[in-house]
Amino acid sequence: MSRGMRCARSRNVRALLCAAELCRAGDDWSFLNRHKKCDCQAERSEKCQPREYCRSLCWAQMGGSDPLPGDDPRDEAPAGITDDARRDDTTAKTDSTVEASDGSEEEHSNRGLAEVDSTDAVASVSGSDDDEEVEEELTGLAALIRKLALKAEEKNATEAAAEEEPATFDTTPLLSTFDVAGVAEYITSGKAKNVIVMVGAGISVSAGIPDFRTPGTGLYDNLQKYDLPHPTAVFELDYFRENPSPFYLLAKELYPGQYPPTPTHHFIHLLHKKGILLRCFSQNIDSLEAATGLPRELIVPAHGNFDTARCLNGHDADVDEVRQHVDDGIPMRCKDCDELVKPDIVFFGENLPERFHTLARRDFPECDLLVIAGTSLEVHPFAGLIDFPNEDVPRFLVNREKVGEMDERMREFSRLVGRGAGLNFGEDNRRDALFLGDCDAGFAELARLLGWGDELDELVRAGVEKVKSPTIDR
Repeated sequence: MSRGMRCARSRNVRALLCAAELCRAGDDWSFLNRHKKCDCQAERSEKCQPREYCRSLCWAQMGGSDPLPGDDPRDEAPAGITDDARRDDTTAKTDSTVEASDGSEEEHSNRGLAEVDSTDAVASVSGSDDDEEVEEELTGLAALIRKLALKAEEKNATEAAAEEEPATFDTTPLLSTFDVAGVAEYITSGKAKNVIVMVGAGISVSAGIPDFRTPGTGLYDNLQKYDLPHPTAVFELDYFRENPSPFYLLAKELYPGQYPPTPTHHFIHLLHKKGILLRCFSQNIDSLEAATGLPRELIVPAHGNFDTARCLNGHDADVDEVRQHVDDGIPMRCKDCDELVKPDIVFFGENLPERFHTLARRDFPECDLLVIAGTSLEVHPFAGLIDFPNEDVPRFLVNREKVGEMDERMREFSRLVGRGAGLNFGEDNRRDALFLGDCDAGFAELARLLGWGDELDELVRAGVEKVKSPTIDR
């Protein structure tokens, strides 16, 4: 292979690689602009236009197509590049350029540019095996460029279509009406087979246990008699280490066995008896869900309860001994390390039980109806569970007031970033039903519409008698 042929081959390969990079980048032709020298020639003069020239070469190797409108490289071509040099019939001109052995550095540059203009120009220098090798290599690169260009065009077309078509949301209502009647019809239709219930302290109010946040009657207001620095201090570890007595006094008031389950608790049990309850996630520490006879494996006490106990170092404690200390108002200490003992109630700053996270991830993808009752939805991560069901799952809030809503602007933003948008009782609501009032009244009405009214009444009577019985197991 002659020196001129090797020079032409080297420059053609570099030029085509440049063009391949340009095609792969789609419409971003700035690749070459980052280089101080053009990859298509040894040196670059002030008039050299590598961007235009390489684009022209790219399109030429892709089948002789014209460059993009307004980007014709012939308008400002590098020195020595003419219209004749860009056409496929420039073989004779290229031959004479390759055979020339004398000239200045500028002539060498011009000769190189003429030689790299097309694969035909290189292939026509000689009929030898080296010529065929050059042509085969350039043909393969040209095919690669065409493939990359097609992929870039497809990508650009897809992105353009996505920009033109705004995101749409299914607006088909999932319930016939967004009230108790609509929920009853949905359950009766057989669509609700994996019901998840989320409950807070509001469902235990009718049992005689005050909730936490209601002004005047809530536990946080009534805890002032314990001379706390602030109401929530009773559930803070640092304060408990310093003064455990207020928590033990509160625990005595809340300990299970003193209060009967409410009609709402029994309705949850009734869902289980009907075979459609998947899980009950509860914020409550009163264990009244289990007092109805609901199997404990179906209950997730997100904030713990009195069923188990341990010291602050993690040693298990006997729950009967803990109960005796609570009744006596004397804080209990661990027999192994002398650390304070408390029931397994989650304090502020403590992690929720791992079982809460495990079952939340497992259960909610299967949920086909979410029931939310007696909660302010202000404490996370529990409150965030309302966004765990799929978009085609109805949700039913039974509460004294609306909770869990976002304003329209925040709802749209949350959707855009893939976050939960909360409950929605506005005009564009398609799945959220609402009952405003006492929880017991809401579920009594739902039971009546489902034809379960008599069964619910019987469960409530049996629950009251169980608490009054002197043989009750505490």
